[in-house]
Formats: sequence, C-alpha cells, structure tokens
Amino acid sequence: MLDTTLKAPQTMRYAAILEPLTDADAEGARLCRVHHRNGTLEAWTWLPAIDTSAAMTGEVTTMEIQCADTEFLVLGFEPLPEIPLAEALDEQRCPIPGLVPQVSDLIESLRSAALYRFVREALLHPQALAQFWTSPASRRDHHAHAGGLAAHTLEVATMVASSTGVPADDREIGIVYALLHDYGKLWCYGASAWGRDSRAHEQIGYEALLPALDRLIEAEPEAGAKLAELLGGPRAPRDTPYPLAIGKIVRAFDQMSCEKTRRPELSPPTFGWPASLDGG
Repeated sequence: MLDTTLKAPQTMRYAAILEPLTDADAEGARLCRVHHRNGTLEAWTWLPAIDTSAAMTGEVTTMEIQCADTEFLVLGFEPLPEIPLAEALDEQRCPIPGLVPQVSDLIESLRSAALYRFVREALLHPQALAQFWTSPASRRDHHAHAGGLAAHTLEVATMVASSTGVPADDREIGIVYALLHDYGKLWCYGASAWGRDSRAHEQIGYEALLPALDRLIEAEPEAGAKLAELLGGPRAPRDTPYPLAIGKIVRAFDQMSCEKTRRPELSPPTFGWPASLDGG
C-alpha cells in the first residue's frame, strides 16, 4: 500500500558553476562540485548529455539525498555561458568584500564576445576556481595577503578600463591582460605548489592558457595574437619594431599598483614558503 505520509525529496534550480571532479564510473556516475551564490557543494550526477570536461556556468537542478559520501544529486543542468560569474559564485570566497562582483562586472563590460569567453574560461579553470580569489599577489612584497592577487589584478584592470586616449579594441585587450597578467602565480602560491619559483609565473601562466588562447586566436586572430604576445607568447605580426603600446600601459599600471602597497619593512607572512623563491 502506498504510504501517503512520505514527502518527496525537495529539488532546487539555481544559477551555478558545474565543475567535474571525476570521470564517469562503470555505471555512468561522476562526482562534481557545484559553485553557487551561497557556497559550494559536492554532488553525484548521472547526466549523460552534459560535457563535463570543463567547468561551465548554467542553471543546475539539485536534490538533497541521504548518503554517507555526499548529500546531493545533480538532476539537471542547462549550460548558459552568459550567466555573470557573480551570479554563480559566493562573494565570501574572497576575503575582500565586494571583489567578486566587481571583477564580474568588469568582465561583463567587455564588448568582444571572444575576449569575454576567453577570460571567463581562464577564471573557470579548476586552479582559478580554487585559488584566484584567495591567493596573495606575492609572498612578502605587494598585496601579500589572502585575496591580494584578485585585488591587484582588478586594480590594474580598472585603471586600464578608465584610461583615456587608448583605442577601444586595445583597451579591451588590456583589461583582459591586466586580469590575467599574474595568472601563473596560481601554480606558485597554492599549498600543492610549494617550491615553484614565482619568477617563472609568466611562462607558467602562458602555458596554462594556451588551449584557451588557441580558441581565441581562431575566433579573433588579431586580438588573440596580441594577447598571446602580452602573456608571454610569440610576437604578434606587425609592421613596426615597437612593443605593443597597451602592454607598456598595463605594465606601468601594474607597477603603480605594486608601489601603492609595497611595504619592505614587513616580515614574510607565515605561509610556509621559502622567502628565496619570492619573485614579486
């Protein structure tokens, strides 16, 4: 006989980032992480038609379950690449209030669809999801505190966005370059990366961004080639011997941001990193 006192499990649908954690097992199940406005949760899913090779924004439907390992199932996911990051990330993941929505708003201001997709793909990388919002920008120099990397890159990018006399297309390239110019530090300052020399962070970041850069170059060859050069790749084709002007502008703003917070008298923070490996 049907027990009418039993309540159906509650389901919820909301904007989120779906991040794969494991490959599908023999029964088609995989573990994933769901990032949303109120935090994160881990869940199992049997969804067969979702490309879960990389993190994606969209609307997820979850159901709470009783299980020893995890308490949620992902029942549905509709990929929506236009969802702003601030709608799918909890603001508390960065210790600096307001920083997550400010970065998201700056990205949303980009007119170039290809650059928009590129920078979002970079910040949806598992390493960025794990550390971009909490990493310092240096071990003991400028912005040497939790959230310092995101604060520093946002400050530089905001200065580029508000600069005058810069062509609109170059300004957008400069904004993206500013947001990602220290991207390689995500592999230098995390607990899993002790011993990596941060002085090599530009090359580390460039190599991590290569797949996304290839897609950007295919979509917008000129902008992609310029950004690849700025991030440490080969020189973009042009008729003059001069370096890219937008690169010089971003580097000047980078130095200004560093000097504003550089305090040499501070002792190295107790993060367990050898001071000799600090590359700024």
